Amino acid sequence: MHRKKRNFWLLLLSILSLGTLAYLVLNYSPSENLLLITYHLSLIPVSLLLLFLFIFSLFGSVLKSKRRGFLLGLLVISYLFLRLNGLTSPFFVILLLILFGAVELFFVKRS
Repeated sequence: MHRKKRNFWLLLLSILSLGTLAYLVLNYSPSENLLLITYHLSLIPVSLLLLFLFIFSLFGSVLKSKRRGFLLGLLVISYLFLRLNGLTSPFFVILLLILFGAVELFFVKRS
């Protein structure tokens, strides 16, 4: 049997993104803007990106599959994006689970 080894860099990226996300959550309010050189960035997209990186790298390392880590990260960010826009019906959660389950089955059947 061929064993895949865990990727150390994914785990390091996971820790860095979680630390940065925790710093942003603890020190800034969601309505503030980050000032990067000359750009003003809203904190919500930055925090969603950091959360995606954390989930992708953590589950990519734990499950030893970058594809599954990507899909799980995308699932969580999609759910949070729907919640952010006021779409809080349980029907949307079920639709997201079915959609991402179908995508995972498509890739499993394909390989």
